[in-house]
Amino acid sequence: MTSVHPPSPPSGRPAQVSAVVDRYRSDRFGLFDPDRIRGGGADASIPYDELIDADGAVRPHWDGLVDGVARTGEAGLTRTATRLRTMVADEGITYTPTGDRVASPTASPQPAQLWELDSVPLVVDGGQWAALESAVAQRAMLFDRLLVDIYGERRTLTSGLVAPEMVFGHPGYIRKAAGLGNPGPHALFLHATDIGRTADGSPVVWADHTQAPSGIGYAIADRRLTSRALSGAFGRVGPRAMTTFAGTLRLALFDHAPPGVDDPTVVVFSPGSLSETAFDQAYVASQLGFPLVESADLLVVNGVVYMRSLGSLKRVDVILRRVDAAFCDPLDLRTDSRLGVAGLVEAIARGSVTVVNTLGSGVLENPALHTVAERLARALLDEDLLLRPVETYWAGDDLDRSKIRADLLELVIDNVRTGEQFLGPELSSAQRDTVGDRIDADPWQWVARRPEGFSVAPSMAPAAPGAGMRLRAAPVAIRTFAVSSSSGYSVMPGGLGQVLEPGPAGSTMRAVAAKDVWVTNADGVGDTTRVAESVQPVSLPTTGLGVDRSATSPRVLADLFWLGRYGERAELTVRLTAVARERYQARDHRPWMPGTGALPLFLAGVATTTATAGRLGPLPPVDSGHTTVGDATLALAALGRLTMSRSTPGSIAHAVDRLVAAARAARDQMSTSTWMVLGTIERALADLAHTVAADAPDDSSVDVDDLAHAHEAMLHGLLALAGLQAESMVHDPGWLFMDAGRRIERALVLADITRTTLVDAHDPEIEQALLEAFLVANESAVIYRRRNRGVVRLRSVLVLAMFDETNPRSMIYQLGRLRDDFVSLPDEIRSAAVERTVEDLIAELRRVDPADLVAVDDSDRRSDLAELMTTLARGVREVSDVLGRTRFAPPRDIQPLWGGTVDAP
Repeated sequence: MTSVHPPSPPSGRPAQVSAVVDRYRSDRFGLFDPDRIRGGGADASIPYDELIDADGAVRPHWDGLVDGVARTGEAGLTRTATRLRTMVADEGITYTPTGDRVASPTASPQPAQLWELDSVPLVVDGGQWAALESAVAQRAMLFDRLLVDIYGERRTLTSGLVAPEMVFGHPGYIRKAAGLGNPGPHALFLHATDIGRTADGSPVVWADHTQAPSGIGYAIADRRLTSRALSGAFGRVGPRAMTTFAGTLRLALFDHAPPGVDDPTVVVFSPGSLSETAFDQAYVASQLGFPLVESADLLVVNGVVYMRSLGSLKRVDVILRRVDAAFCDPLDLRTDSRLGVAGLVEAIARGSVTVVNTLGSGVLENPALHTVAERLARALLDEDLLLRPVETYWAGDDLDRSKIRADLLELVIDNVRTGEQFLGPELSSAQRDTVGDRIDADPWQWVARRPEGFSVAPSMAPAAPGAGMRLRAAPVAIRTFAVSSSSGYSVMPGGLGQVLEPGPAGSTMRAVAAKDVWVTNADGVGDTTRVAESVQPVSLPTTGLGVDRSATSPRVLADLFWLGRYGERAELTVRLTAVARERYQARDHRPWMPGTGALPLFLAGVATTTATAGRLGPLPPVDSGHTTVGDATLALAALGRLTMSRSTPGSIAHAVDRLVAAARAARDQMSTSTWMVLGTIERALADLAHTVAADAPDDSSVDVDDLAHAHEAMLHGLLALAGLQAESMVHDPGWLFMDAGRRIERALVLADITRTTLVDAHDPEIEQALLEAFLVANESAVIYRRRNRGVVRLRSVLVLAMFDETNPRSMIYQLGRLRDDFVSLPDEIRSAAVERTVEDLIAELRRVDPADLVAVDDSDRRSDLAELMTTLARGVREVSDVLGRTRFAPPRDIQPLWGGTVDAP
């Protein structure tokens, strides 16, 4: 075996650079344990180092980055990594792990994880990249020719080049796709390839992604963040731009429009916000400027695909598919799918719509095709294969199967039919026998690949969850992307870098973090690539508010409506909770102050208003004239639960979770600043959760100061979100529904807190304390003091809270804004029933005499006030219900008469 010893560093480099390189070099040689590289292979070789050459010198194309790192040292890298993680959170870049490749719409939402982005980019020499780029483009062309043949003449099958089992036995093969055709220059629109570098520096392919390749959005977002976090080094290295690839992708989609369509409508078809790569899908859609749609947004009528848009239908010409092909049509494909569009296959067959990647392209992901790739290149391209795969064996071949059985413990074994994967080095003797027996029983289903010791590069990403952050040598890989063009395939300059797990898992391309890829310019000049923009007429707004009449589906409108409701609900619940907490804090410092008996009354009103009564544990009794230390302890524990219990509907944490979920569902409608604000709110809750358990906090563990700090931080974030939505979003129909959601929620809370705290009459001290808490919770205390003198009186409070049209927190103001929002909607989605209900509520409120509301009946209740609040709350809820039944109603599920689940291709 090759002897291992670190070469001496060359002289002449600055001392600080040598120090950084020396530390990296020492760590890098710690990786040369054959068991970690190839799972126990005795002939393991030293991995290729992306940073240091065989003589121990820094490779020239790394100089710009290394010099910048040397100025700050590892401490600077740590600061950059921390700053980059904050930026990822602020941008809302997430990845949602799911058990299935396609998330079910009925699945329980999984917590989205922050995207892990390494703060040390992977620098690639421009000359080496040019050669790799040609090889990637050739591979895409090869797979394009093979795809055409598989669903066409099938000469590769009849000639014996490709075994039929490799095609027809793979779940990616779609029988219905045969003969569908494709109007674009190529059948394979988008091709992604996972590539690593072997010990001799040669690139090899581990896997191809042709079903619905993901990662383009992540790669572009990664570049956006690292160019800001490492602006100095970025300027010195001057990597090739990635943004031009988005323009190339956009034009390529136009090129795939059906014949005769000059100005195509293009959409990005997503499984939904629960899918693993929901961010990637939304970010690509926003970069391309195309609507992000789900199954509920599309329908097929007479063989034509339409998108639901503002009460009408808009024809769709090109669909960029991110839903696995088998789930795309419940009529012709999987009948149990809730992600597809009934009749889509028929529309493709008629040529009225183009779907890319084309249905059935997933068959090319079968790693068994690696075993015949070289022969296919000569047969289909008349060229030698430029980019070889890792050593691969298909058990359907007798010779390959004997090699698999002999070297089972050194290989990665896949069942292409079931999707199972086994790492040979991790198999027990019993598991080895079981897998071996299964291979012998159905050999055509099994493929084995020999893992490589992929190249290493500097990284600040943790080696595993919870591991410390330090500069280390980590195995790396790249996912490249190639998109169809009229002249061949255009390759993204860089792709999506990956930091791999150490050991056998890393050899299967299992990543722990992403890595921006900086491709240097081979000629030493800036990237001059330019992409022409399509010229489209710009329509000026024709309505008073400048409403944007662009395509907006009922699903998106509903998401924005609930975004408004949950944003307002979270803010108002924070206010109510904070006021109750402040009152109990004040009581601890001044137990003699009058009106302490109002505290349990107000807390009970808050619990009823938020619909959490009975879920917060025991509350202080409301029949005592004063509060005790024990009462304060109960109150603080309840307020802690009201703040942090994510499983309790009505709590702050529950509202924030739903707010974030609504924002993710409408991500392509949101600005990047939205995620910065949402990130501060989520972090405030997360910080508080370090002290108190989220779902069942210990009564004695709630720290009032921590709770106060969390309330303040969340309120700041929620106010910033409201300001952002008011001042930085286009006031289109989606915005009008979002604002309507805010007004509905504010009216409901105002009606409920008024009914629960002011309807019952109390002695003057308690009444005074309740009125003061009511004003503060409704953000009206300052304006009340400006307009009134002396003690706080109920009649004046109700006039301000209910009838003052200049008070943005009053009931009449909310109803007026609701009316304006609904009237400003385009005619095709206006609702006469909703507008009539709002007008009736306004008329009902204006008929009331404030003097009647303060009158107390024989049972010490203000019955007129109670009746008015009940009427208003019922009416506002009816408005929301009507919108849900009409404007936001999803289409009925369309299923074939025979139903059931169909797994056949």
